[in-house]
Amino acid sequence: MAISFGDNIDKSFAYANGALKKFSGWFILIILSLIIYGSTFAMVFAMIALLVGIFMTLPTDMAGASFVTSSDAVVAVSPGMVETMSYSASTDMMLSGLFIGGMLAVILVSTVVMLIASFFMSGFILRVYRGDEELNFKNLGKMFWQGIVYFVIMLIYMIPYSLVSELVLYGPIYNTAYFIIACVIIPLFLLIISTVLAINAGIRYAKEGRFGAAFQIGKLCSIISNIGWLRYLGHLILFMLVVGAVELIMMMIPFIGIPLVIIAVPFIMIFQAKFFANLYESGEALEEPAEEVLAVQAE
Repeated sequence: MAISFGDNIDKSFAYANGALKKFSGWFILIILSLIIYGSTFAMVFAMIALLVGIFMTLPTDMAGASFVTSSDAVVAVSPGMVETMSYSASTDMMLSGLFIGGMLAVILVSTVVMLIASFFMSGFILRVYRGDEELNFKNLGKMFWQGIVYFVIMLIYMIPYSLVSELVLYGPIYNTAYFIIACVIIPLFLLIISTVLAINAGIRYAKEGRFGAAFQIGKLCSIISNIGWLRYLGHLILFMLVVGAVELIMMMIPFIGIPLVIIAVPFIMIFQAKFFANLYESGEALEEPAEEVLAVQAE
């Protein structure tokens, strides 16, 4: 029988608690989390500012209308005024160009910084998936590389969802039935399936140590089926609700709420990763008796 939600919570909490008592890199995880959040915020802010900057450089109807005046008004404009207006316009264009270039640089640097920190974080999560009793930051090069591989695995599993979500927009989206089915239900279904498979693919890669192991889709589906797809989704949703409620309660504490959440991020991250790994191991354990029965029947 698959692991129950309560047992999984208890085992995951015990693992996270025990791991952090022995783990000396808690502060490093907090710094990595702050870097990821900070760079993501900077990237989003820069993208919004970039869009505003591009919009401001576009010619407006007001600017175009200023030249559509009576002939007397045109004659009244002196050469000095024209030169001043031309200089002002060129200065504005230069400043706008510098602003847009600066925002593009911020987006690029923020993305690179976020990815580097995320790769280290992903590599660390893979160690939790493996069930390492002693978590550490040794072999940083290997951790970084495995984090990149994990990122690629997640990216590949999200391709079907991304493609379908893009393609359905070329259909008759103004049709209500089409919009609900093709633009909401189908992409949402693919997102759920892709996410569940990607999580378990990452766990399988962590345990097997082979890139190809992450794409043994038949094996992954069989492991999830042993738990039950609806039961698996129920566990994930309930877990997210519990964690979200705890974080919300902590954030509501005056003055220390947000710092408390930041400090708790490493524990929550390890707790969550172990929860997913326990589910996988539960389904995999149910796979072995079935394979033994088939082997006996074959004999």
